[in-house]
Amino acid sequence: MCVDLPNAFIQTEMPKVEKGEERIIVKITGVLVDMLVQLNPQQYGPCVVCKKNHKVLCVQVLRAICRMLQSSLLCHKKLRKDLKEQGFEFNPCDLCVAN
Repeated sequence: MCVDLPNAFIQTEMPKVEKGEERIIVKITGVLVDMLVQLNPQQYGPCVVCKKNHKVLCVQVLRAICRMLQSSLLCHKKLRKDLKEQGFEFNPCDLCVAN
């Protein structure tokens, strides 16, 4: 059986960043900045800056994002862990197959 796991990436947390380690930052522009500020003005409002007459908001990534190589690996590890906890056993010849 093949399945699609909706929002699988967003359910996967990024590893905790220790002091001095690199963080993954996303630069948000356009209408999304206005939407975020409208949703939570206390949190996002003070962080918005204007660059070349465009609103910009930079945020740290806390959850996996599609198309990031690290996200794919983290999501796969989480899925394997969750399936093992449910009693699935992985095929030693093909690690993407679980029974």
